[in-house]
Amino acid sequence: MIITPIQIRFSDMDPMRRVNNSVYSSYLELGRLDFCKKYISIQTLEDIPFVLVRVELDIVNSLRPGEEAEVRTWVSRVGNTSWEFAANIINPVTKKLYAKAKTVQVYYDYRLDTKLVIPSEFREILKREMS
Repeated sequence: MIITPIQIRFSDMDPMRRVNNSVYSSYLELGRLDFCKKYISIQTLEDIPFVLVRVELDIVNSLRPGEEAEVRTWVSRVGNTSWEFAANIINPVTKKLYAKAKTVQVYYDYRLDTKLVIPSEFREILKREMS
């Protein structure tokens, strides 16, 4: 599991003083980037071997300024050319759940501009992160 601390910024807020619904997706992205930092050598953006194709997000409780939060990201399914990340945004102290999500990524070569079958060495990385 990849654990990514979140710093809530003033610009994340809506007029009701809670994190705006559109911001939760950017928090999920931070978790995916931490996955990349852990497992992939990225010299240029083209080195990222996937493209995001789907996001499912349920906001369970409002996240407000001053609350602690982190994204917990793990692999929940591996297919032939795609895989799913599951993620929870929680308070690491109280374990209060703010949001739960699923994203689908397709293994993608940006230089060739095409999706590919997930190579065996990358598939092993994904399987190690499965919960």
